[in-house]
Amino acid sequence: MAFAVTLYRISMNRIFTFYLLRQLLFAFLFATGAVTFVVLFTQSFRLVSAVIENAASMMVFLKLLGLSALTFLPLVIPLGLGTAIVFVYNKMAMDSELVVMRAAGVSLLRLTEPALFLAGAVTILCGILTLWVTPAANRALVAQQYDMRNSYAIFLSRPGSFNDLSDGLTFYANKRGPGGTLQGILIQDVREPGKALTTMAAAGQIVETDANPQMVIFNGRRQEFDRETGKLSELVFDQYILDLDALRKAKSDRFPLPRELPLSELISPSPELLKTRGPMSRFYSELHMRLATPFLSFSYTLVALASILCGAFNRRGMTGRILIGATVIIVTQASFMTLSGLVARDDDLSLLLYVVVMVPTLLGAVFLSGDFLPHRSRLARWLRKVLP
Repeated sequence: MAFAVTLYRISMNRIFTFYLLRQLLFAFLFATGAVTFVVLFTQSFRLVSAVIENAASMMVFLKLLGLSALTFLPLVIPLGLGTAIVFVYNKMAMDSELVVMRAAGVSLLRLTEPALFLAGAVTILCGILTLWVTPAANRALVAQQYDMRNSYAIFLSRPGSFNDLSDGLTFYANKRGPGGTLQGILIQDVREPGKALTTMAAAGQIVETDANPQMVIFNGRRQEFDRETGKLSELVFDQYILDLDALRKAKSDRFPLPRELPLSELISPSPELLKTRGPMSRFYSELHMRLATPFLSFSYTLVALASILCGAFNRRGMTGRILIGATVIIVTQASFMTLSGLVARDDDLSLLLYVVVMVPTLLGAVFLSGDFLPHRSRLARWLRKVLP
């Protein structure tokens, strides 16, 4: 008989755990998706402006949007988790489910177990994002932006303005014609000392090939002036092919920022990186931010659980406690983001990142475990005074 009762309790505990975990998971996905959508919506204005300015395609915009989402997901996911826990447990309290479960002998630890399990999974997910995925997304995002700005097609598709493709090389097109052609083309090349090369054409068309892309210009003339001899050479043509690699803006070697580096290079940067992106404290500060960010999930989880499960149950609502929990989460998030910017300048502040993460975690754990600590009666009286 005792064995049967034990099996029944285990079965009921599993049913309850999976039920609550399923509710939390659905709410977490919805809350995270909603917060991500809001952040992406605000980011999209900046990305749309950049895409329009550089005459990029819709695919480039979507790629930039996806990469941007990966860069801020580690901060959005913990917020989604905290929101989901508050919503699900508050709904269960309002529906008297929590009261029935506590009356049936379900312990506080059993009530919090699904949320803590989900918090552990989210912490691992955020760790994978911050240590590997987000740096790769930052690298790809910056590379895509540089490719978009340095693309010859972008510079050649800005009619009515002079475009400096490189030092001493200027391109101008009066307007865009039918079929994507450019009309009224002027190319001024003074990169070679002592010589000025001017190319004028009535129209031009960019041609994509498997090799180097080219631009075919029609009905124009090519003038070369030698300043030393004062001689002017002129070539009149019906059709002329320009190698666009000569018009491509010169790319300088660029060393990635610490936020773009993989974990191995962040721990042991090359001498060139130290020279251009140093000192070493900047790399250490980035490493601390990556290590501290995933633990925001546990911090928000414990704060959310404490705001709902601690204190006396009130059928009229727990608005006061929810507001306190939300305020703690918002202040923690704002403090962490502010410190993230300060730590990048001063590595000595890195310890404060862990303090900001751990203080709400410890407070939530103290409130939740008050019944099990020494002098529990004093602590219980204090909790009743503190909690609304």
